[in-house]
Amino acid sequence: MDDTAVDTTAYSDAIVGADSFAEQARRRAETECEAVEWAIEELESLIASQNVNLEPLLEYARRSKESLPDRHLRAYEAMAETFDVDPDVYEAYVFAYAELCEELADGEGRSEKNPKGCTNALVAPSKVESDGGFDTGVDDTEGTGPLVLKNRDIAGRGTRPKSVVEQPPIDDLYGFLTVDTCGTISTYKGVNDQGLVAANTFIDSKRDDVDPEDQLRNGTVIRMILEECATVDEARELLESHPTRHLMGQTLFLADEIDAILLEIDPVSERIAVDDDRIVTRTNHFARSESTETESSTKRRRRALELLEGDEQLDREDLWTFAQDHANGPGDDSICRHPEPGTDEPHAFGQLTTASTAIFEGGSPVIEIAVGNPCETGRTRCRFGDEVPTDLRTGRRWLDRLR
Repeated sequence: MDDTAVDTTAYSDAIVGADSFAEQARRRAETECEAVEWAIEELESLIASQNVNLEPLLEYARRSKESLPDRHLRAYEAMAETFDVDPDVYEAYVFAYAELCEELADGEGRSEKNPKGCTNALVAPSKVESDGGFDTGVDDTEGTGPLVLKNRDIAGRGTRPKSVVEQPPIDDLYGFLTVDTCGTISTYKGVNDQGLVAANTFIDSKRDDVDPEDQLRNGTVIRMILEECATVDEARELLESHPTRHLMGQTLFLADEIDAILLEIDPVSERIAVDDDRIVTRTNHFARSESTETESSTKRRRRALELLEGDEQLDREDLWTFAQDHANGPGDDSICRHPEPGTDEPHAFGQLTTASTAIFEGGSPVIEIAVGNPCETGRTRCRFGDEVPTDLRTGRRWLDRLR
């Protein structure tokens, strides 16, 4: 494991002093500037060469922004002001990236119509084998809470750079730590300074009678949970405070020091189904409700169940092995997803590949990550409040993989 961290004292002092969401977002934008400006330039070139009409995507993006909490909107606006990029392409990058990938990937050789994915797993405390745990930093004790793994699969052939993001507590809201897309305000996984973990997988379940202005984006919901909740119970209360029909389809993995649960959030049936088994895994279809099932999602979940079934206890090394699995691949149908052999630009632009792996432990504000395919990259452990390697904060580690 790569635990090397460079001196980032100045940055750490800066984020502690960030007294508003806009100021924190501006500092983050300055840190991730190179990675984001590279990505937007790549997308801008592709959009121009393929003559993609951005207006329908921008219309959706502009309407969708109205659903954001005011603090998230302020953060987005601060970032947009900081980056020296085409504002329309940046807006599509933040709010309509999946739709943009579909436009850029027209042609044969695509793996799925909708470039959305991920494979997650949750192991309840009763099934966790003690392997030292994450150092919680409290009385020198070590955590043995529930484990959550997320393989983040995304299209775009690298044009969504990943970085480690730490947001300090602001006002009366909790701080959080995650690895997610540079230059965006959405969060699809993370752990907050109270040790609450949240991570999701996307499900293609939508309502035609709910406008984008009223639909809470998945990345918004998870960020709200991390900022506003300290426990699994509080997270469920937050979800229940919103009409289920206004949520997007997802499976939501939640864990704190003692509790772990999976929620299947289905806006079409206006139902939140609960799965509190000791070991839970999900891909991109509902297991307890009806939903669209792609071939890839079905194969990946079937393989995930094979890997996790049995009476044995599981530890982090077992989950890393799980994350690196290439059964049915390596390709679109494996848990560790790679571009399908024989496909190349621009057709493979719509294919999903594993962009990062993250392992969390409920109750501990620590994250173990691999940037890129976990079968190819080393792991780094980051803890909330500690120094984060510069190449992870800036997205440089992501760029170095591509160049």
